[in-house]
Amino acid sequence: MILQKIEYNGFRNLVDNRLEFSDQLNLIIGPNGAGKTNLLEAIFFSAYTRSFRTNDERNLLKFNEPSLRIQAKSDKTEANIFYNGEKRLTLGGVEKNRLSEFIGWLAVCIFSLDDVWILRGTPSRRRAFLDWLISKLNPNYLVNLSEYRRILRQRNCLLQMDQTDIDIELLNVINEQMIHYGNEIYKERGKIIPVLKEKFVGVGQALGLNGLDMEYRDSTFKMQLDLELLKEREPEDIKYKITGIGPHRDDILIIRNRRPIKDFGSDGEVRLSAIALKIAESEILQEKLGGKPILLLDEAASELDQKRKEALFDMLSGQIFYATVNEDNCTKKMVKKRFFIQGGQVEVS
Repeated sequence: MILQKIEYNGFRNLVDNRLEFSDQLNLIIGPNGAGKTNLLEAIFFSAYTRSFRTNDERNLLKFNEPSLRIQAKSDKTEANIFYNGEKRLTLGGVEKNRLSEFIGWLAVCIFSLDDVWILRGTPSRRRAFLDWLISKLNPNYLVNLSEYRRILRQRNCLLQMDQTDIDIELLNVINEQMIHYGNEIYKERGKIIPVLKEKFVGVGQALGLNGLDMEYRDSTFKMQLDLELLKEREPEDIKYKITGIGPHRDDILIIRNRRPIKDFGSDGEVRLSAIALKIAESEILQEKLGGKPILLLDEAASELDQKRKEALFDMLSGQIFYATVNEDNCTKKMVKKRFFIQGGQVEVS
């Protein structure tokens, strides 16, 4: 799976341009604030129609520009995204009305310094990582996840009413819908967690980080929603006016030497663990999709010592985009094409 070229207009601070890429290591060099991450973001957006940095897509528009357009071509097909508050998606010349019909044309995995917050941050960060991994493998998971969240909002709105005003019959109907979509989510999470754990532990060992482990902390204690469980929980949900069990309440615990790494790990251990998690993600994508995903690295190796930096690059293969302020942060012999960026303007070496 290779991204051959991209053309962008009206995206962030990037000066409108059309770029062609090497199928190996593409080095993106420039000072802080020049637009390196924006270029990686444009590539990511072309694959998933979303940003890895913000949930507000209006922030992707260049200042005073009403719209943006990205056209990207792989070795298999071509995709177009137009956004002006609403999205128009085209894949292989055919308009796509559903996100699930678009995702999958290009597999991309992003590595960044912010990945430490998958481990250090709230459970929602770890759930988001897991949900997006599964969505890349199975776009229909996004449909089920969206439906579950819609139903969850309805349930919480009902719970927030005065207790005497709660329509129990309506709550029962919502419960049935929540059970259906919640268990579809649990089914897919149950498939991927053992695979992710095995990959994560193995990559950690290769990076010199022994003793890693992963546990899925399930609010239902059996990764299964049923009516009896929801009814048992119902008085407490009504009391606190929020749904307290389900896939939206679960967590993934990252452990080293039997202790949660978010609480007891050093900065270096957390950094390496985050990299191991992302490499595990890329290996799963490769195995499940039958092709190497495109790797986007945003200064991901800058805080590693030379030995671990070399170990990281030895483990990476396929098409890579590495954004950095300093070329010494990567293995120079691997570089096939250089892109110099300043003030959003990209020049090709």
